[in-house]
Amino acid sequence: MKRLLMFMICGSALAGCASSENQIKEAVRKNPKIIFDAIEENSEEFIEVVNRSAQKAQQKRYEKQMAELKTEQENDLKTPKQPQLSADRRLVGDDTGKIVVVEYADFQCPACKMAYDSLKQFKEKHKGQIQFYYKNMPLDFHKMAFPSALYFEAIRLQDKNKALKFYEYVFENQKLLTDESFLKKAATVVGANLKKLEVDIKSDAVKKIIEWDMSEFQQFGFTGTPVLIINGVALNGAQKLEELERVAQLTLEKSK
Repeated sequence: MKRLLMFMICGSALAGCASSENQIKEAVRKNPKIIFDAIEENSEEFIEVVNRSAQKAQQKRYEKQMAELKTEQENDLKTPKQPQLSADRRLVGDDTGKIVVVEYADFQCPACKMAYDSLKQFKEKHKGQIQFYYKNMPLDFHKMAFPSALYFEAIRLQDKNKALKFYEYVFENQKLLTDESFLKKAATVVGANLKKLEVDIKSDAVKKIIEWDMSEFQQFGFTGTPVLIINGVALNGAQKLEELERVAQLTLEKSK
């Protein structure tokens, strides 16, 4: 970049050729128009340099994130995260499942929809091997997230299978989640008892379940949805099927 700046200043009709970094700074300080003129005259080269710089910065950020992620996963392998789990909250599988998946999500979160798609493939691939738990982390800026969580937990109190169908229906039709009429329709589609549902969504018991999930999420230090915990190892953000497979295999190999 310094070479290009030297070239730009030397090429400008408004300044002589600067021979040192201090002269470059002084020339630009006195006459910033030098830069604008030089950029205009050498726009293609300038854009190329900026793009290369941006790509390098992006690559460095990615490498840093991957290094941090690897460190976090190595720590989780040594000391697995342990969410509070109970059989009544398990939507898929039984005690024999060796792959325990806990999802913290927001029904209105676009990234959670992406995570849902990958997780659906993962569950189908490992059918019979998985225990799956869904936990609520509705975000304040998604107006339908908390109402959706209320409906989900109220339906789960009625029937876990209906709650699973509700979970699937909402994520698969997420674009239609704009008001409570959608949630009522979803509850009807999955066969929930609507009279009981109307009472339970207003109950303290249901609200406390959601508040506990949110508190647990924050205690783990997570900051955004979705988060998956596979056998104690956390994955932040929407992940591809390959990453879910990789982490599952790491944890299964460690348990042998």
